Amino acid sequence: SFVRLLTLAAALFTLNLFAADSPREHLLLDANWKFQLGDDWPDVLHLNKAGINSGPAAQRFNDSAWQTVNLPHDWAIELPFNPATDMNHGFKPVGPNFLKTSVGWYRRTFDLPAADAGKRIWLQFDGAYRDAMVYVNGWFVGHSESGYYPFRYDVTDVVNFGGGNTVAVRVDASRFEGWFYEGAGIYRHVWLDETAPVAIAPNGIFVFSRFPHNVPEGPAEIHVEADLLNTLTNEAGAAVHCEIFSPDGKLVAQCDGTGTVPELARRDVKLACSVASPVLWSPESPNLYRLITTVEVGGKLVDRKETEFGIRTVAFDPHRCFL
Repeated sequence: SFVRLLTLAAALFTLNLFAADSPREHLLLDANWKFQLGDDWPDVLHLNKAGINSGPAAQRFNDSAWQTVNLPHDWAIELPFNPATDMNHGFKPVGPNFLKTSVGWYRRTFDLPAADAGKRIWLQFDGAYRDAMVYVNGWFVGHSESGYYPFRYDVTDVVNFGGGNTVAVRVDASRFEGWFYEGAGIYRHVWLDETAPVAIAPNGIFVFSRFPHNVPEGPAEIHVEADLLNTLTNEAGAAVHCEIFSPDGKLVAQCDGTGTVPELARRDVKLACSVASPVLWSPESPNLYRLITTVEVGGKLVDRKETEFGIRTVAFDPHRCFL
């Protein structure tokens, strides 16, 4: 069936990502989630005994009778139309007046090899609508109320290396954020990121171009800011190397920088280089350059990240408006 094909494709994609020869791994966790509509377990979070939360939040909870789904998933779209519900939200029974169909639970298991011990493990959600409570192996790891903003958690200290792990997510769509159909559930991708203890921080690469007097003529200055995160209990000296490739794949610039990252802290390393004859980005010709940033600690490659960007300027003119 189509659902089985999607499951196999997602599983193969995950396996291919595991096999990639890279110090950083970005693993898709979209396949084979268990889902249950409703909330028969209102008191799963035990604040006085962290790590032994009950119900679906517990690692040993039996979810075999739950529905199997693949992400992205929206349970609201599967609900029957109801003329008594809000028109702007698609006449679907979700929201403050339909609490029984506005809360759902998701669970998924995954294995981590014993060889991954020593890496940092991040769980990233591209979006869930809304009010998501996230548990890993029975531990409460985070709460995100926004239905639109991505969120991530460092779960290194609560995962099992060389064994199974369980993610449980309670999603509550009983409140609206917009005046339009918003759905309900984990409606975007979920990822497992693995990095070295010293690595580029999440969303840690910022690249921009600059021309003299903001006129896009001649060479372009390319500025890169690499935000490095050190989760070790000792400081670490890091070397950052950047390569810039043109839209046709040619190496056109490179630069290097160094910095000492304090223990359990972050450090921003700034680099700059020049592209002699840049191909400009515009809405009509969206040319993109590729920035490859690598990080070394003690002469060993610990991280590598690719970033696409365009070279262009932005200006307001009293006669020609926005340029």
